[in-house]
Amino acid sequence: MGGGLSTPPPPPGRLILAYDPHYRAAMTVPLASVEDPVALAAAAEALPASARSLLDLLLLVSVPGEPIPERLRDRVAKDGQALWLAAMLLPRASSWHEGSLHPQHYSGSCRLNPGLAGVEITMPRVACDAVASFPPADVRWDAVVVAAALEATPAALTQDGVIRRDVERRLYSQLGDDDHRWSLALRYARAIGLVRATGGRLHGLPDAHPRPAGDIAALLPNSGSAAAATLLLRLARAEWTSVDWLETLFQGSGREALYSPLGKNYPQRSEPFDDAGLLKVEYPALQMALDVLHRVGVIDAARDHDRVLAFRLPQPRPKAQGGFLLTPDGSVLCHVAELRIEVYSRLARVAPFVDGDTLRRHRLTRDGIVAELGAGHRDTIEFLAEHSRTGVPSNVVDQIREWQRSATRLSIVTGVDVVEEPDGRLRIATAADVGRVIDYTTKPRARFVAMHGKLFVPDGWDPLDLRSTLARIARPAGREGESWVYEAELRAHTNTAPLLARLREYHGGDLPGEIEALVLAGAGLPPVVASDAVIVKLPIEAASALRRDRVAGALLRRTIGQDESVVPRADLEVLRARMAELGIGWSGVGED
Repeated sequence: MGGGLSTPPPPPGRLILAYDPHYRAAMTVPLASVEDPVALAAAAEALPASARSLLDLLLLVSVPGEPIPERLRDRVAKDGQALWLAAMLLPRASSWHEGSLHPQHYSGSCRLNPGLAGVEITMPRVACDAVASFPPADVRWDAVVVAAALEATPAALTQDGVIRRDVERRLYSQLGDDDHRWSLALRYARAIGLVRATGGRLHGLPDAHPRPAGDIAALLPNSGSAAAATLLLRLARAEWTSVDWLETLFQGSGREALYSPLGKNYPQRSEPFDDAGLLKVEYPALQMALDVLHRVGVIDAARDHDRVLAFRLPQPRPKAQGGFLLTPDGSVLCHVAELRIEVYSRLARVAPFVDGDTLRRHRLTRDGIVAELGAGHRDTIEFLAEHSRTGVPSNVVDQIREWQRSATRLSIVTGVDVVEEPDGRLRIATAADVGRVIDYTTKPRARFVAMHGKLFVPDGWDPLDLRSTLARIARPAGREGESWVYEAELRAHTNTAPLLARLREYHGGDLPGEIEALVLAGAGLPPVVASDAVIVKLPIEAASALRRDRVAGALLRRTIGQDESVVPRADLEVLRARMAELGIGWSGVGED
């Protein structure tokens, strides 16, 4: 019997052994060859025209072994019989009994045989020569700019966790009024963890260690351009691929690569699903995807002034060398090919972005120097000197030092043994200096209580060590009663184990889940993975009998109640068909 929701798909041979014996006897590829790439390639050459056209389409929209989009259900049902019989299509079944699988039930829930990985579409690629261009703006650098801007001024979110449109517009206006460029940069910065939402605000972490971006297609603004991005990543090779060749492919077997007319998801209902529709719907989506993938750096592209002409996998580039130019007026000029991104991450904080795309201009400001100090950097002049190809002009050094002095405060804490006079002399503290006596032979009392995302520190239980620890995970939020209050928020962390151990010590035991999760997320966590499933409510009188049925029982084994089970969506059609065979009706999800 098959596995659970997260179990890898079984090998094709094992799955086909579970087919209905009569169906298996009619198959055109022997059972011994269903995992043989050479045999599958030969069978693909012998397919009838309609089935081969469908196979080409499926190779465009899906990687062998991965699910086929459900929107192609009708096309698979219409032209897919030869692919099922040749073991090129396989059902996405998670549970079965031998001899119980009927492939025709899985038109909307199937995958390509992994053995088709080496099969190419029938339309041969056209070789072309091209020269790689710089993108209009590199989103990896733009994401740092957005993060630095949101570090300086966090953006308020709505109750739904969405940035307000007027706040978003002010952010883009501050950066240069290019909505496409900066909205993409904001989405990318959130995807890699340079911008994070916490406490009802978007916070920037420009020098945080970026996490993998995950699904690049999710950065695209609509389903068509997202599908185009997935398609392009699948087609990209080390050699150049002409966009003209791809557009011609769309006129043939690839016509449904982005949209399907039967799925009623064509974005412009007024446009016909023909060549005219291609010009107004698919081709713009294709260019949008090419532009975004080029900006993100996952493809190289050759461009003219308004469109991408060819693309390929990114080729190795020389390691960035050089640095930036620092002028006497505090302006900083840098080129994306001449500066490492980790250096740029710090530069964007100390010298906020002014304008530019490939060649960028920043300017040193007092607020930038204050932000540097707040981030723990006191070597700003040394940092600039290390990376500036023109050195640091003396007037810039003087200005930075003045800003640093004006931003630094000196606090004298009572209870010390030595006091430094204004002229630098040291003397023994007197009772008048000290004000109170602190016993350093015993550990000071320290404790906090966490409730509803807030941390409460009672008066007299807040030594400096506790306050400095809480400052790493929360921001002060005033007082409530006789306690200081902190509000937990997302911060960047590198080593969470010592921090969590100290927090548990001060809390007197395990931390609330939300506090510990925020700390762990600050060091970067993989995304939550969700599986598509449905709750099925059974007739209570027959629930026990159905769970013992030779076919339905395997699909209903994940119970959450006496008459309720969780069923993978991929198995719904099989379960519904089995209910019909048993004379039991069906309503709700999957109902005709």
